[in-house]
Amino acid sequence: MITQRQAQILAAIVKEYSQTGNPVGSEELVGRYHFPVSSATVRNEMQALEETGLIMQPHTSAGRIPTDKGYRYFINKLMHHLELTATEQRHLRQELLRLQREYLELGRSITKLLAEKAEGAAFAMLPESAVSTSGISKVIGQGQSRAEIQELAYFLDELDHCGKALIQKDMHEVKTYVGSEAPLPVKLSDFSLVVSKVRFPTGEQGMIGIVGPKRMKYARNISLVEYISKLLAGGLVLFIIFNF
Repeated sequence: MITQRQAQILAAIVKEYSQTGNPVGSEELVGRYHFPVSSATVRNEMQALEETGLIMQPHTSAGRIPTDKGYRYFINKLMHHLELTATEQRHLRQELLRLQREYLELGRSITKLLAEKAEGAAFAMLPESAVSTSGISKVIGQGQSRAEIQELAYFLDELDHCGKALIQKDMHEVKTYVGSEAPLPVKLSDFSLVVSKVRFPTGEQGMIGIVGPKRMKYARNISLVEYISKLLAGGLVLFIIFNF
């Protein structure tokens, strides 16, 4: 367990790091988030968070970044579910209504739409269609090593096999995997996944998801995947496909 103040500091570090990609220091937190304590007190709290394994110091700078354990704590206990605005929901419905009849075109359009809205890479495995991916260029080139990029490439190349490992039989909601949490033959140590099983009105099943850096905006990406999954499950797109 961590204190309320430590939880607030951890949430601020996750938010700041997701926006800038730079290690976060105590003075930066006090200045931006107006903690009613001195920067020395915040440094002490950050030291305590580091001892619990929730944050780490990547190099000799004073800044800290979240660890995989820190991201998991944030997602499970601190993150508020971010609902999409009515305007965003209407836009997503309108975009999906423009899809073509073919499942293949459906997969391509969904991944393109998800990648655009999530500012990351998206993937889909839908019935009677090839695997679809989009937005890969938005993910790579953000400081990953060659080995990390190869891990991502392998995952996307083998998505038809890797994807099955992500879909659990009792999966009823959007699932997040931080870093190496994902049950995959390759460890995406520098990336996170947001995945949802899709149950179509026809009884067939598929999967959609987002992959991006661990500092992704989890609340928004979870909401995006969740909403589009609900639209597909509700038959909105299938009605257009089979009655066009």
